[in-house]
Amino acid sequence: MGVTKSPGVIQETPIVNFPFIAPTTTASGVTVNPQTALEHEAVYTCVRTITSDIAKIPLQIEKKNPAGGWKVDYDHPFNQLLNYPNERHVAFEFIEEMVLSCMLNGDAFAVVIRDNMGIPEKIIPVNPYTTRVYEDPQDGELYYYVTSKMLFNERTSIKTETGETRTIYHRDMIRMRGLSLDNGKNGYSAIRLAREAFGLAIATQETAARAYTNGANVSGYFKPDPTMGAEIAMAMADKLKTAIAGIVNSGKTAVLPGMDYVAINKNVSDLQLVEARRQVTSDIGRIFRVPPYKLGLNDSEKAANVAEQEQSYISNTLVQYTKPFEQHMNRVLFKPTERSLYRISFDFTKQAEPSEQVRGDYYAKALTYGWMNPDEVREREGFSPIPDEKGQEFRVPQNTGVMGDPMGEPLTGDNSNGNQDPNS
Repeated sequence: MGVTKSPGVIQETPIVNFPFIAPTTTASGVTVNPQTALEHEAVYTCVRTITSDIAKIPLQIEKKNPAGGWKVDYDHPFNQLLNYPNERHVAFEFIEEMVLSCMLNGDAFAVVIRDNMGIPEKIIPVNPYTTRVYEDPQDGELYYYVTSKMLFNERTSIKTETGETRTIYHRDMIRMRGLSLDNGKNGYSAIRLAREAFGLAIATQETAARAYTNGANVSGYFKPDPTMGAEIAMAMADKLKTAIAGIVNSGKTAVLPGMDYVAINKNVSDLQLVEARRQVTSDIGRIFRVPPYKLGLNDSEKAANVAEQEQSYISNTLVQYTKPFEQHMNRVLFKPTERSLYRISFDFTKQAEPSEQVRGDYYAKALTYGWMNPDEVREREGFSPIPDEKGQEFRVPQNTGVMGDPMGEPLTGDNSNGNQDPNS
């Protein structure tokens, strides 16, 4: 499994995105870190949409077909590992946690626990805030210094290590990361790199909330009588605030003696908070590459257009997380000699599943023109195969044939080939 190296010779790489220790204040005056960003409704919607959409996609093991292509291997022992990676997590929770950590922190880590034969038996996600990345100064190999209570009774990369703090080799670490500016040692999240955009979004949301909490919903102001003393004027101002400030007093009319009402042309709506919040929602969706219809910005989209956008959402948004996740799992779970025979992949067929009518038309063409057989169609729909392997046969249209094959001549309308013996 490689040469054991001493962690003492490894130069530590500092953790660059530890937001709760080193918060970042933006030009808008608000602090941006994963927690404060997630409190914004657009950020929460984008993060929740992507994490749940990926977590509900089946993660399956496929075996390479000698004749070409890949076929799901339901008998592979790793199926149990993927469905129940450890005693605490099921597949949905494990995948969701990994994608969430990658989106918010720029890094996601999961330690693979192996048995005495080196076969993976557990996958344990670890907190990125308790994981340090090291780089060997001689050959550049990555190491991870991890602290997790779930590792306490497990045997990890260095078999002699005990306790909850371990040194994990790169071959035993499944990792997802965001953009890297240092040759892959650390990942950077969108929240860190585009913190000013997130700061503006948070500031806009706070401004809207304060406008409804502290603002008086009036289109003018009250002018006191010149003979009224300062103390009386201040007392009248307090009564005014009590009478009309806040949501609970919306619509009430203030009657104050000795004060004249002066109309103005501006009110709370002139802050254009609705337009501003809509714009920052669009900006956040663009950063996370979440289509507008998932954020409620395009209510007039036609169903056909939404279906096309759903496929684009899969190709341009979800795959940027699922593809590296697949590749790192293949790297860690399979031996080099097995990677050409097996692979782990997400099954997107159910994510953008068309209607029954559309699927029926597609299957009809697939069966008619012979690029699928009945059992392949039944497998996609979750049905059992036809008995006696009768569903393995491929159909060929009778009005087509293979060029140069006398038995593949197409049928003609004049029945000129009707007297030919098909068995000759």
